[in-house]
Amino acid sequence: MDVILFALKSGGIGLITGMAVGFISKKVSKIFVFFLALAFILIQVAVYNGYIQVDWLSWKDTAVEMIKQTKLPTSSFLDIVLRNLPFSIAAIIGFIFGFKKG
Repeated sequence: MDVILFALKSGGIGLITGMAVGFISKKVSKIFVFFLALAFILIQVAVYNGYIQVDWLSWKDTAVEMIKQTKLPTSSFLDIVLRNLPFSIAAIIGFIFGFKKG
């Protein structure tokens, strides 16, 4: 009985936490994308009017090199998720619902 009660409490906290994080993540990502698009548009307008000159090919090479050097910590992430499975599952479900509502 204690195990079921623990799973329900942990799952409930995970669901609420996941929903809050998902909701906030969507709001923050919308703001971030807006300012990123605005910066890109301003750079393009400045390039078009001749105020600045941007070498996009060197930017591409730099970005590709950064992506190649990025390593994802999959084993540690899997350990964290499996350590508290009820919380993790509920948090993932809550994140999806919160992100959809945000």
